[in-house]
Amino acid sequence: MTEHEFLKKLNILYVEDDEKVREQISSTLAKVVKNLYVATDGQEAMDRFNELKQDNIRVDAIISDINMPKVNGIELLSKIRDEDEELPFIFTTAYSEEEYLLDAIKLNATAYILKPVDFRELMAKINKVCHAYHQLDTIRKQKNELERYLSAIDNVAIVSKTDTKGNIIFANEIFCDIAQYTKEELYGKPHNMVRHPDMPKAAFQDLWKTVKNGDTWQGKVKNRAKDGSAYYVNATIIPIFDDFGEDIIEFVGIRFLTTDDELEKREFKKKVLQNIQDTKKKEMDSQKQIKLLEDQLKNYTNLDLTSINRQILDLRERNDKLYSQVVHYEAEMKDVKAKNSTLTTLANEKVKKASVIAIQLKKDNDKFTKENGSLKEELKIKKDVILDFEKRIEEKNKYIEDLKDVINFKEKELENR
Repeated sequence: MTEHEFLKKLNILYVEDDEKVREQISSTLAKVVKNLYVATDGQEAMDRFNELKQDNIRVDAIISDINMPKVNGIELLSKIRDEDEELPFIFTTAYSEEEYLLDAIKLNATAYILKPVDFRELMAKINKVCHAYHQLDTIRKQKNELERYLSAIDNVAIVSKTDTKGNIIFANEIFCDIAQYTKEELYGKPHNMVRHPDMPKAAFQDLWKTVKNGDTWQGKVKNRAKDGSAYYVNATIIPIFDDFGEDIIEFVGIRFLTTDDELEKREFKKKVLQNIQDTKKKEMDSQKQIKLLEDQLKNYTNLDLTSINRQILDLRERNDKLYSQVVHYEAEMKDVKAKNSTLTTLANEKVKKASVIAIQLKKDNDKFTKENGSLKEELKIKKDVILDFEKRIEEKNKYIEDLKDVINFKEKELENR
């Protein structure tokens, strides 16, 4: 998105009591932003801000003069900060108003433009501070969206959170059920308390290296429950950043169980295969017996044919039943494979969605971190301005004291005359 396209999406509130300056700036500013709302003093600006808020119209930045009648710029900023601590607020000011600037900085004024206003400088300031404001808002929305997503999958997945040292600070009910620990037993303990000794240390070294770098880690992990039994999970570990996208504050683990279902299916599959093998073996034995009896019929004419035929029919009936069992077991195996494939696909899709959200959040965090560097530099400049103003105020106070001494001296001279 170009700077021009971005400005065309903004709603700006402009406050200026000087009619000539107000008309000059507003006529130009209205051409480059989406909507421009104009007020002549701080009280009118606050009323307009509240009206827009009631109409669900978002104000992206306020540009205001400092020295105004009724409610001045400092008082307006104080009221705005009660409503929104981070809304960009740009002052247009003159050197003669330096006594206001210290209060403005304390109230977190976003930027300053010296009068007469350079319109290009004003546009650059609006673009910069609104970009930072929008990015911060986007990051918070995505973070809330991730929290809602985690809340949704809390009912179907094993979810846990750890601090930056790997100590458990949250575990959902499914985690507790599978690991066989209570929340009291888990909270504050290292997450490796559920690590299975079969898992190589190198795997977890790679996990920590990845997430501490701010990236998402995915892999299959073997864990151990409290009773010593093993269970397998497909794990996705996501780093969570602070609101400024700078520091990692915790890690979220989303895991989909592959243990009970998978082990039961494996055991069932083994049993089915064994039953098939046993049934086929019995079928082969029956075929041999049938052939043996048929051979006996050929060699012996004095045998009881009725009894033999009855045995043959009985064996064939048993053989048909065994064959039906083979067909049934093979159908069950096919059904189990299909269900397992569906579960695996759903689990992978859920992990993929969580990963996409985490990766996008990381990209937005990186972008905002870069913008935040510029804001820090501007804050440093503000601090230098404060020091300079304080020095100049001190010099003026000294100058006033000297004038008072001169006046007192002159008054005494006049009295003596």
